[in-house]
Amino acid sequence: MLLCLNCYKVYNQKTIKNNMCKVKECYGDVVEVDELFVPVIAELNRKGYKTQYCCSGHYADEYSSSYIFFIEDYVFPNLPECYMYDQDLYPWAYLNTNGQKSKRNTIRCDFYENKNKSIGELSKEIFRSVVRVLEWAEELEEYKKDGDGVIKC
Repeated sequence: MLLCLNCYKVYNQKTIKNNMCKVKECYGDVVEVDELFVPVIAELNRKGYKTQYCCSGHYADEYSSSYIFFIEDYVFPNLPECYMYDQDLYPWAYLNTNGQKSKRNTIRCDFYENKNKSIGELSKEIFRSVVRVLEWAEELEEYKKDGDGVIKC
């Protein structure tokens, strides 16, 4: 699916050209979004939490995960059930040259051992995860920075 990041209109991929919104005087950037995450990404961006990539999960992979990659470094007051910052899940992969953890800009939920689950079981797990993330996004306060540039969520 395609989503305008300015007015949040949803498009079919066949109806849009030049990645520009067709709504009169909107001219927003239209980006591809995982179909299940369209309402989540719209809600997060509407509240000021700018996103860049997302995925709700896959059936075909032995191990799958759902994730949202944010453009900025946010420290949220809480995360949806099952979700953690990438840096907490995989600390060895996110150390900078000084040995310190890098930015917290991706939240992820891993679905382990998909090979032992039926398509129906995994589908239900993915759908439940998407609902939890949407409810979490709806409860978030709008993104604000104070005078010192500190992010307040």
